[in-house]
Amino acid sequence: MQIVLKRLIPLACSRSGLSLMLACILCVSIVQSEVHAQTDASGRIYKEDGSINTKNKYGKPRAEAWNESNVDLPLPSQKNGFTLFQTTSQSGFRFYVDISSIQYGDDGVIRMVLRAVSPKGSENITYEGFRCATREYKFYASSFGFDKPWMSVKSPQWRSAQYQTANSYRNDLMEYYMCLGDANILKERQLKVFFKKGKMRKQEGRRSQ
Repeated sequence: MQIVLKRLIPLACSRSGLSLMLACILCVSIVQSEVHAQTDASGRIYKEDGSINTKNKYGKPRAEAWNESNVDLPLPSQKNGFTLFQTTSQSGFRFYVDISSIQYGDDGVIRMVLRAVSPKGSENITYEGFRCATREYKFYASSFGFDKPWMSVKSPQWRSAQYQTANSYRNDLMEYYMCLGDANILKERQLKVFFKKGKMRKQEGRRSQ
């Protein structure tokens, strides 16, 4: 369509008459709109000069799709490497974190090794990631002992960390330790300081749902 119109424009514009002049203007407008509307298979929109249009119709930058970085499981943590941290949980469980395992990913995810001890003394060690931008966590792998290998979760998924569930300690990690507001994260050095103290960063109440 665009090629045909380009060939017709010189012919239409070379003729005299108001109607042909209007037709000429219309053809030019159609060609320009088609050029601006060209997209590739990924849906990116191209400008007339062939460059990618990185702004939306309001002139603001288009939001790029978020992609998680590749995740490698860490080395097993030593028992004396865990630090007890405070939560709002009333389950009787005690929760620990291996501070040396904390990693701030380029994708905005904070990953760490956690340890939960039940009131009867049974232990579960997990490797998890937390994303402040969406208030979600991902459970990558678990281990039932310090000398046991990691058991990777098949097709792990991001899940909401809501305090009403049995996983309230995850919400506490994000609400009182890692996240500042809805999307920002605490600096790594500051986070490690709070974990070493074992105290929640703030206690003025939970986030409303």
